[in-house]
Amino acid sequence: MKNIALIACSNGYGHVRRLLLLAHALRKNGVNPVLFAPLQTVKRVAKSEMVACPRIVDFNTHTEREKWLNGTATDWIECSPNFSEYDIVISDNLIEILLIRPDAWLSGSFFWHDSLKNFPKNLKSQALDLLKKYKPRMISSSMFASDLVRSKVQVFEVGLYAAKNNIAIHKNKSDALISCGKGGSSEVHAKEFVKLLVEREKTQFHRVWVEPSILPNKYPDWMSPATFTYKMYQSIISAVIRPGVGTITSSLLSGSRIFPFYESGNKEMEFNASRVQSYHVGESTSTIDEAWLKAELFAADENSQKRHFEEVKGLDLCGAQQSAEIILSSVQ
Repeated sequence: MKNIALIACSNGYGHVRRLLLLAHALRKNGVNPVLFAPLQTVKRVAKSEMVACPRIVDFNTHTEREKWLNGTATDWIECSPNFSEYDIVISDNLIEILLIRPDAWLSGSFFWHDSLKNFPKNLKSQALDLLKKYKPRMISSSMFASDLVRSKVQVFEVGLYAAKNNIAIHKNKSDALISCGKGGSSEVHAKEFVKLLVEREKTQFHRVWVEPSILPNKYPDWMSPATFTYKMYQSIISAVIRPGVGTITSSLLSGSRIFPFYESGNKEMEFNASRVQSYHVGESTSTIDEAWLKAELFAADENSQKRHFEEVKGLDLCGAQQSAEIILSSVQ
């Protein structure tokens, strides 16, 4: 049995979700990996995805967006656990792992140095040098892999990550989700929009689930704090979201349509928004006002919903299992 370490970027939940589902797939293949990630985040995501937690080392890389911009995001490598005892190390899009494990695999669909404005020049230079020197293997979503990823690494393209490989579309979906993640200015705009939404007497939707961090103290009875559970997602017809891959995937798995909004200048978010439109499972919106308007129109159009459900049912949801097979076949 191979010893495998999975290292998660600590920005948001998407990186942990991807590695948690990879760990789940590896365990089904007889391997019990160790996931290095913040413990409480893993527990929350595991509950949402309804999968068991793997072996966990409570480890925070402190690689949030702000840390990248102030130049401290790669400091975790100086105090990292000893990864030399592992046969395989997989880092969810933290390139600096190559400083101590040149043979490490990467996982993700973008690079930080390519997606953020005002990225520190020294960190960008380091990342590009490491990619050029080692040309690492990287597992990436065929739906969301950026052009830079495809040009800089040995890319292995897979489907979307899901605990189950089928879309579960419940009847009478009538709710909406507003989720902004940790998106800087997009979070501010979303909070302002929700305040305006609260002042309305009614909405097109039966219930509007809102990211807890932007929910005001007082809100109408048709609004609730988002739980990001399987049950919540099953009720959602329109997902008005900042388009991180994790939130997109969780929404699509329940048949929701994607209406993205994001901060200007974020190449990753802009690219992801264009991809959901290319796959006909969402709209290429950019502001929350525009996204909400189209979300309401979609919720009232049964014919559009039927076409959307057919598109969603055609998505490849076997990414976690495909990734596990690729990794394990590399050491046989």
